Amino acid sequence: MTRRTAVVTGAARGIGYAVAGRLVHEGWNVLLTDVDGGVTEAARRLDPARGRGAGEGIRAAGLVADVCLARDAARMAEAAGDLFGGVDALVANAAVGGPETPLLDTPEDEIRRVLDINFFGVLRGIQAVLPLMGRNGRPGRIVVMGSLFAQQPVPGAGAYSASKAAVAALMRTLALELAPGCTVNAVAPGYVMTEMHREELDSRARRGGCSFTEVRDRLAAEVPLKRHGSGADVADAVHYLLSGADYVTGQTINVNGGVLTS
Repeated sequence: MTRRTAVVTGAARGIGYAVAGRLVHEGWNVLLTDVDGGVTEAARRLDPARGRGAGEGIRAAGLVADVCLARDAARMAEAAGDLFGGVDALVANAAVGGPETPLLDTPEDEIRRVLDINFFGVLRGIQAVLPLMGRNGRPGRIVVMGSLFAQQPVPGAGAYSASKAAVAALMRTLALELAPGCTVNAVAPGYVMTEMHREELDSRARRGGCSFTEVRDRLAAEVPLKRHGSGADVADAVHYLLSGADYVTGQTINVNGGVLTS
């Protein structure tokens, strides 16, 4: 069988990079995309065949693309088609945390920016790659990245929570509309130690007049499994949804250490 191909957005670092690495390790072709120019180097680190031609086995490629731009979403789909002949899966991971302000005090343009990246960026990506799915008779697979905070909002993160709740509704709707040709599911991380989460903890520490370590350890103590998650923890759930889970669609897998049970 030909290797399957996935597009992973927001893949220069953090969860997206961990997901891309797991898929390459499992034998997938992966197109990593990110607004961060470091995505090209990220792909090089993952690709054991880098430097040879596409016909000789490139496994990972990087593309600088902004999910806010429809033309970049189209370039993303075009690149995946040119490099790998199609797309079997999309992992819509690109997102921003947004301003740390009470929702009613947040300027509308800042809320719109969070929604444009976190919600419309997911929608644009799906619209772009969906026509390339279904090659070799295999159903397409879409995984969107949700969040604990869509289900359990916290003060000061209203724009982010609202955007991720919208992504959850989008997932459930598309799971019905795209069946049976494509499954659509979500993975909802909790406290995962990414660069974005570290920045959030740094901000909490400054506001509280304490150290990063104190904030980190205090938060970990609130998790039933007594630790922060890792990118690998999230990648495990994504890999399950892309490589198995034939009878699973419209579902959210929570990866939060038991903070929220279902």
